[in-house]
Amino acid sequence: MRRTYHSCLVAGSVVLLTSGCGSKGTQEPVTRNGLETVQVEGPWKNGQRIPRRYTCDGANVAPEFGAAEPGGARDFAIVMTDPDAPGGTFVHWTHWGASTVGRNSFGKLGYSGPCPPKGDKPHHYVITFYALRRPLGLAPGSSPDQVLGAIKKSAFASGSVTGLYGR
Repeated sequence: MRRTYHSCLVAGSVVLLTSGCGSKGTQEPVTRNGLETVQVEGPWKNGQRIPRRYTCDGANVAPEFGAAEPGGARDFAIVMTDPDAPGGTFVHWTHWGASTVGRNSFGKLGYSGPCPPKGDKPHHYVITFYALRRPLGLAPGSSPDQVLGAIKKSAFASGSVTGLYGR
């Protein structure tokens, strides 16, 4: 069964970020080791440039992604990271369940799109979809580390799409 998960615009007005990803590195996302593989589809193909509308230079809207949900999935989570950020892996988005979002590494609730420092080589932005054995049980606004820690305990399948963006 294929389901597409939607997200909403970040509450409040869209803030155009003027600086790149900072030094708020977080724990690494859950790796595929030992996890089933899930095929993920989204608004860009793996390795392609991320369309401007999903970035700080555009409308900064959260992209929609879908995945073939494996049997036994009780919930899902999506995490977007920038492993090229100057201070280490930077989380741009955590989303789980029907509409729950956490804080990102900017400290903001919800999605904050790619916004690498001007002049840097294009950064890689990895969106990973996780199939979960059980709901995460986290409150909205949970920190990236809380979300990633809960995913590590519950994920049994994952898939990812990497997009590039530079300014």
